Amino acid sequence: MLPLRLQTLDFPLPGGWQQALAHGLAQPHACILDTALQAEPGDQSVIAFAPAMWFSATGQSVTFQRARHGSRLEGDPIDLFACVVRHAQEEMSLRSPLKPGFCGGWMGLWGYDLRCFIERLPWPKPQGPLFPDLAAGFYPWCLRLDHATERCELRLLTGVPGGPGSVHELAEELTRLFQRPAPASAACRLGPPCLHTGRDAWLEQVREVKRHIFEGDIYQANLTRMISREGELDTSTLYAALRRLNAAPFGGYLDCGLGRRVLSSSPEQFLTLADGLLETRPIKGTRARGADAAQDAALKAELLSSEKDRAELTMIVDLERNDLGRISEPGSVRVPKLAACHSYARVHHLEATVQGRLRAGLDIGQILRATFPGGSISGAPKKRALEVIHELEPVRRGPYTGSLFALGLDGSLTSNILIRTLLQEPGRVSYHVGGGITAESDPQAEWDETLAKADALERALEASC
Repeated sequence: MLPLRLQTLDFPLPGGWQQALAHGLAQPHACILDTALQAEPGDQSVIAFAPAMWFSATGQSVTFQRARHGSRLEGDPIDLFACVVRHAQEEMSLRSPLKPGFCGGWMGLWGYDLRCFIERLPWPKPQGPLFPDLAAGFYPWCLRLDHATERCELRLLTGVPGGPGSVHELAEELTRLFQRPAPASAACRLGPPCLHTGRDAWLEQVREVKRHIFEGDIYQANLTRMISREGELDTSTLYAALRRLNAAPFGGYLDCGLGRRVLSSSPEQFLTLADGLLETRPIKGTRARGADAAQDAALKAELLSSEKDRAELTMIVDLERNDLGRISEPGSVRVPKLAACHSYARVHHLEATVQGRLRAGLDIGQILRATFPGGSISGAPKKRALEVIHELEPVRRGPYTGSLFALGLDGSLTSNILIRTLLQEPGRVSYHVGGGITAESDPQAEWDETLAKADALERALEASC
C-alpha cells in the first residue's frame, strides 16, 4: 500500500489567476475545472497539470502511462478505466483526512462516443473532430481558487510515485514558473466559418426528427450541427476570451495531447457526487439575452411561461429520474427544482435539479453506464434518440456533449456537459451548436436558437486574433 497524506498551503498567486492560467495552459496535459461567473459562496476553480498517470482511449485502443512506463491495451474503455481507478484506490491508503472539494485524483474527458460502449450503437462517423473517447490523468496536486475570498490553496497528496515530495517543494517550483513572463502569444491565423450543415439541410433534419416524433418513435432528440474554421490560434488567448465573453459556471479545459485541446464555457452540470448524494441539473429551453433590461426581462418571462420549453424539460427530467433510479437507493430519487430560470452572458436557460442517493458498492463504470450521455443532449427514449441523431448528423461530435470531470480518491465527482465548447486541433478549431427538437418545434426558430448559442463562441474566436 502507498501511504498518502494531504498537505495544503496558502499560495498567493504571483500575477493573479489569469497569469496562472496562461502558464498552466502551456503545461503537458493541463486540466482546469473553472467557474468564470461573478463569485458566489462556494464557487471555486481548480487547475492541475503534469499528471502522474495518463489514460487515453480511442475506440477499443487504450494507452496507459505511469511514470516512465507505458502499456497498450485493447478492450472496452469504460471497463478498463474503471479497473485502473479501482486499482489506484486499492493500492493507495489515505493516512490523513481530505478537505471538502477536489484534493487530487482523476481529471479528464468522457467523450460523447462512449455511447457506443454503453448501448449497441453504430461507431462514430469518420468526419469531424478527432479526439480520444476517454482521456484522463491522475493529478496528485491541484491549485484551488475560492472566487469569493480570492484565496488560492495548493493541495498535494504526498506519496504518489512520480509526484512531488512535499507541498513546500511544489510551491517553490510553481512560484518559479508563475514568476516568469507569461508565454508569448502565438501568431494568429483564422479562416472563415465553414458550416458542415447549412440552413436548408438543418431545417430538413428538424422536420425529420419531428417525423420520428409523430410516428411515436421518440419524444424528443437533441440535434446539433458543426462549424469549423481553419487556422491557428493561441490557446491561452482563446481561453481567456471565452471566459470573458461567455462567463459560465461549469467551464473547463483539457490538453488531450498531440495538439488537441478542449476549451469549454458550459452552463450545464452533468453529475456531482458528494457524501453519497448524486445530482444532475439538465438544461432545456433557451432565449437570447435582450438588448436592454426591459427586453431582457420580457424574454426571461416568455421562457418561464413557455409550455413547449417546460414540456421539453419535464421529459428530460423524467429520463434523468429513470437514469438515477438505476443506481440509487430505492425511493431516494427526487426533484427539488423543476424549472428554474438561469441567466448567462448571451442566453437564458431553464434548468431542473434531480437527486438520488447512490447505492453502495457501485464504481465509476457502473455510474457512467446508467447515466451517460446526459439526457438533455441526447433525447427520450435515450437509445432510440441516439440512433436518430447518428442517422441525421453528418459528422461525429467528439468531446462535444460529453463531459469534463474530476473524480476524487474518496469517490467524490464533479462534471459538466460539454456544450458552448471549442475544440482545437492542429490547423483547425471547431464547435457544435444545437437544441432539443420536440413535436412543437418550429424549424426556423430552432435554427435561430443555434445562431444565438454560436454568437459567444464566434465572438471569442474573433477576439483572439
